[in-house]
Amino acid sequence: MIHSSTRKRLQEIVPALLAWHKNNRRSFIWRDLERSPYIVLVSEFMLQQTGTKQVEKHLPEFLRKFPTVRTLAAASQAEVVRAWHGLGYNRRAINLHRTAKAIGAMSKFPTTLDGLRTLPGVGLYTASAILAFAHSADTALVDVNIERVLSRLWKPMPDIHSKLPIADIYELDGCILPQAQSASWHEALMDLGSTICTKNKPQCSQCPARQWCPSKRNMKISPTPGKSKEKKYFGEPRRIWRGRILKAVADAETVSAPILTATLRRKLKVKEASFVAFVLTVLTALTKEGFVIRTRKGAYRLAENK
Repeated sequence: MIHSSTRKRLQEIVPALLAWHKNNRRSFIWRDLERSPYIVLVSEFMLQQTGTKQVEKHLPEFLRKFPTVRTLAAASQAEVVRAWHGLGYNRRAINLHRTAKAIGAMSKFPTTLDGLRTLPGVGLYTASAILAFAHSADTALVDVNIERVLSRLWKPMPDIHSKLPIADIYELDGCILPQAQSASWHEALMDLGSTICTKNKPQCSQCPARQWCPSKRNMKISPTPGKSKEKKYFGEPRRIWRGRILKAVADAETVSAPILTATLRRKLKVKEASFVAFVLTVLTALTKEGFVIRTRKGAYRLAENK
C-alpha cells in the first residue's frame, strides 16, 4: 500500500522527469519508427537478451524481410532463424515466429494484457510494452532500469544493488504514471536509469529528480555481487558454439557432421580431438529443440516448419 504522502511526492517527480527527457531523450531506431504493435513486438523480442547496438544493426534488415506480422507468419522457421543470425539466443526467433502464426490464426493483434500474454514468449513486460508504446495505454511497465529508479525514488536504498519487489514497482508505476503519456514517461525512466541513475555509479548530482530522492548520497557503493562464470568449451561458452554451429548449418543449407566439424576446425583453429564429439552433442540438442533436422542420409539442415 502506497502512503498518500509518498504518492504526492512521487507525482511531483513526473513533470520534472518529463521535462528533462525532452532534452535528453536517447535516439534508437525502434523509437523513431512507426510504433505499430508489430514493430514494438519485434523490437522487444530482440531487446530481451541483446544489446542495443546489435538490435540497431539487425532490426532494419529483419523488418525489410518481414515488414508485417503476416509476412513473418507466412515465412518458414528456417527463414526466420537465418534472419535472426547475429542476435543470439535463437529460441526467441522461434517464439517470435510462433507468435506471428498465433496472431495470424486470431486474424487480429490482441489489444489487451491478457490477450497478449497468451502469445508464445510474450510475458508481462513485452505485453505491457506493446500496450504502452503502440497503443499509448496507461499501463504500468517495468524493466530493470525502471525497477531500479523507482526503488530508489520510493524508499531509501541501503546500497546500489538493493531494489524493491517488482510487484511493488508495478503498483507504484501504475499510481503515478501520467495519463496519455505512457510512452514518454517510461522512456524517461529507462533513459534516466541508463545514463544517470545507473546500476553501479549513480550520478545523483546530475539527476533531475534529486530533490525528491530519499536514496541520494545514502547508498553504499558496494562491490558488484560476483557472477558465476560460464563454463567454456574450446575457449567459448556453449551458447556461442550453438550460434556458430547453427549459422554454419544455415550457410551450408545441408551439411554432414564431419564436414561441418572440419570447417569449424579450420576456420576457428580448434585442434582438440574431443571437438568432434562436442559438435555432435550440440547438433543433437539443436535437433531435439527443433532448430535443425537430420536427413535420411545423416546430414543436417535448418528445420523449415512452415
